[in-house]
Amino acid sequence: MVRRQLIIAALAVPVVLCAQEDIPYTGAGLLRASGGISPGFLLNAGTTNIYLAGKAEYFIENKLSFRGEGFWYVNSQQDPAPLEQNGQLAFGPFLHSIHGRLDLSIGVEAGLSLVHPARTWPVLMIVPNIVGPDPAPLRAVPTAAICGGLSYAVWDYLHFFVDVRMLRSRYEGSPVGTLNLDEVIVGGGLGWQLRVRK
Repeated sequence: MVRRQLIIAALAVPVVLCAQEDIPYTGAGLLRASGGISPGFLLNAGTTNIYLAGKAEYFIENKLSFRGEGFWYVNSQQDPAPLEQNGQLAFGPFLHSIHGRLDLSIGVEAGLSLVHPARTWPVLMIVPNIVGPDPAPLRAVPTAAICGGLSYAVWDYLHFFVDVRMLRSRYEGSPVGTLNLDEVIVGGGLGWQLRVRK
């Protein structure tokens, strides 16, 4: 893992050094997009979820953008996994502080998660031998998140980014009451950008 990160960093240095100084790193009319794999740390279950993540962001002003994000739940690193499904969609405004090529951002997002707890969720295990319909069916659950991140433009069309997202979510109506699904999701990698309006 460390070796892979060192190789990526070594390959990135020439790109950064060769990048033009007058690149349009941000501002009104810029469209950004990225995709990758993001871990999510489910705070009250002690598990790490794995998501395929994608986001798109459009700058309506130089320091204001709107971002949409999607997270497709793949699985948990723990076995048995506490969730069978936890796909998420969210949208919200972001404020940006620009320092040369570096862009620091903070924002809030509202969204929905499609959540289906597994029968192995720790609190569901105290209700043994459940017979009949699924005790905790698939439900759409409202979410709210506070997000922060940074990006660094290395070329007209590429940037590196790191994001952290604190998600607040509750699944109501399980046999043992409300399940707390608060989660910290992190992501990072290479993103694309394109100026669609001057």
